[in-house]
Formats: sequence, C-alpha cells, structure tokens
Amino acid sequence: MPESGSEQQLKALANLLLLQQRLREAQNIAELGFILVNDTNALIPYRSALMWSADQGFEDRGSITSVAGTIEHDAHSPFMAWMNVLCKELGKAVPDTVVVYRKADVPERLASQWDAHGSEHLVWCPMRSGAGVIVGALLIWRDEPLSESEERILGNWLSAASYSLAALRGKPFSRPSFHWTSRRKQIAAGIAAMLALLLFMPVRLSVLAQAEIVARNPLVVRSPMDGIVSELNVRPNVLVETGKPLIALDDTELQTRLDVAEQTLAISRAQYRQAGQSAAFDINAKASLRVLALETEKRQAEVKYVKSLLERSVVQAEQSGVIIMSNPDELIGKPVVTGERLMTIADPDNTQLEAWLAVGDDVTLLYDSQIDFFPNVAPDKKFTARLRRMDYRAEKVETGDLAYRIRGDFDENSSLPRIGMRGTAKLYGEQVSLAYFLMRRPLATMRRWLGL
Repeated sequence: MPESGSEQQLKALANLLLLQQRLREAQNIAELGFILVNDTNALIPYRSALMWSADQGFEDRGSITSVAGTIEHDAHSPFMAWMNVLCKELGKAVPDTVVVYRKADVPERLASQWDAHGSEHLVWCPMRSGAGVIVGALLIWRDEPLSESEERILGNWLSAASYSLAALRGKPFSRPSFHWTSRRKQIAAGIAAMLALLLFMPVRLSVLAQAEIVARNPLVVRSPMDGIVSELNVRPNVLVETGKPLIALDDTELQTRLDVAEQTLAISRAQYRQAGQSAAFDINAKASLRVLALETEKRQAEVKYVKSLLERSVVQAEQSGVIIMSNPDELIGKPVVTGERLMTIADPDNTQLEAWLAVGDDVTLLYDSQIDFFPNVAPDKKFTARLRRMDYRAEKVETGDLAYRIRGDFDENSSLPRIGMRGTAKLYGEQVSLAYFLMRRPLATMRRWLGL
C-alpha cells in the first residue's frame, strides 16, 4: 500500500533527526561535508550536491571541499573551476535564506557554461555562524524547484549543519566591531607616552652566575715524600684539631732502611774504636782514624735522615678546621709523589663566595659592588657579599665554557653559609636605562648573527 501523507511526514522527520545526530557526531569538516552532500538526498531528492566552505573572515572567498558520490575530487577540473567562480559570485550577494537560481539569474559569462555542467535549478543553501557570518554553503542541482515542505525541511537541516560547521571550525568568527574613536586614540597615545618614558627609567644592570661557597686561605695538605697511602685517619667534612694524624704512608721500606743504617753505623763505630786502640802501635791505623771518624758521622746522618722520613710518613694537621677531600676510599693504597695534593683543611668561619661569570654575560663590575647569593638548597634565603676580585682572563669551567672567576667577601656580623654550598649569584653593575636593560641580550645576539 502506498504511504499516506502523515506517514511520509513522520518518515521525513525521523530521517531529519537521525541525520542531525550524525552531524553532531562528525569529527572534522571533511566528514561533515561528506554527510551533507550525500545524506541530504534522504530528505529531498537531487541530481548532485556540493559543499563550498568560506575562507576565515571572508564571505565571498572559499573553495569546494566535498562533492556527492566521491571521497576525493579533482579541484582543477573544468567543472570545479567553474563552480568555484560561480560560488564566489553567489557569495557576494550574501543571501539570508535558501535561494533557487536558474540560468537566467547568473551573469552571462557564467550562464554560457550552465547547460554543460548543471541541471535546470541550482539551490544555494547558505550556512551561517552564530554571529550571522557565512561559513559555507550547500549547493544542490535539481530538475524541479523546491516545494514549500522541502524548503522547510531544508531550512531546519541547514540550521543544524551551520552550527556543526561553525563548531568544527572553532569559535564562530564575526566581523570586527572595534573602531578607533577620538577618546580611544587619546588613551592609546597616553599609554604609548608612558611606555616611552618607562624605557628611559634608570635601573641597575644585573647578571646571574653559578656560584659556590669556598674557604678563604685554606691549608693544602700535600704528600711529604713518595710513597703509598696505607692509612686514612679522617673523613670529609670532619672538624680536626692541630696535631691530629691525617694519613699515614707505608713505612715498610723506611723501617728496613733504618735497620740497615743502624747496623752500618754500629759497624763504623766498632771500626773507629778498634783503630783508636791500635793507633798507639800502628802507624797505618793512626792514619785511617780520621777516615773512620768521617764514615761514622756519615752513617749517623743517614740514620737521622731515615728517622725523619719515618716521622714525616705520618701527616698531621698543622691547623684546626674542616677536612675537604673527594673520593676518600680511593686514596687508600694510592701511590703518591712528593708535593701531591691530598686534602684541604678549611676554617668554617672564614669563607668567601666564588662565582663564575660567563663571557657572554660580562658587564662592568666595580670593586665592593653588591652580590646576592641564593643557595640551591634554600632558594628563599639570600646572603649578601661584596666584590673583592675578578680575574682578568677567562678560564674554562666544568661545562667547557669560558667564564671569569669572581671572589666576594660576606658582610660582617652576618650568618655564613657552609663550605661547598652551591647556588646562583646575582651581580649588580652600573645603572642603565630600562630600554638598554631589555635589549642588551637581543642586540648582542643580533650582532653575532649579522656580524656587525
């Protein structure tokens, strides 16, 4: 049985609701265009359909993005080129509602190709954003004009499509509503004048540098002789008193040398006594007496020297302070040479700040200028020091970069950070304008790039 009018309306309404749901589920503009040009046929019949998307901010510029029956289309084909020109021409009129065009309604230069590309009727279905700006259009080629019911269904369908297209394109764009008034120009001029004055405001030039707390005039403990470290009596960061044994060198060879030297001395003394007893009767013994005396003195000096070496094999602290050394476990059993650095004894109450200023951050620093130190372990704390020395020549630091060594003394009657603490030092230079302060680094980088 043929369907009644009410059944057809219910079916059309069901199709409309189903297609609107598909529009809301579209993930991108390409998927939305595919639904529009292909599934609209379930609401109203047509021969072909295309989707035209307007460029952002322009209602008369755009391109064909979807064509019914195809997933991809040739944008450079004669039909697509003609349709793009036709859409730009129709977009200039900016119609508010659905408009049905015939061949006679378009300019003559476009009407000449109408029969080769289209049907008798072209339905222009504009899609607008919430601000009323055209975001695209659905073009339908039909052999018959739209009926009143089809026009209502199409209007409802385009309303949902416009909302989905505007949502996928982002925030619905609108025409700029801002206009320069005399009042706004005065305010802008006042703000520009204030900013210009601020650029000439004097500020103190400052730079940042990596810093560390070091001891001032520390005592360097060196090896008194060649040997092998056999015993380590202290550990790093331990406070020691004057005279405390620090390390001991292996004295096995020295003990052997001492035993041999003492036995040789005993032999020399015996020979000297024997020659003294025989000197009264033997002229030769009397002549050798002086030689034996000198030999005895030599052996005594050798014994005395070996004993001094034994005493020096145990290195003692020459002043009280904190032991500073790295890798103490690797020191035991290590062969050392005379003068080799073993450790450092530092006075914890006599510290200073050591900073490394990168060559690229070099600024004019004056003697006694302020230095603020912010330790890494307590960034909320600040210690103030005064510049005392800055090396004239840059050195290579741990990172491989060149930097200037800077030394500073902390203010008196202030708490001192512990030795070895690392952090960031802020060094203050001369006063400059705010414009120079802000543009110093960009100008330096530009000069390196351009070679000026």
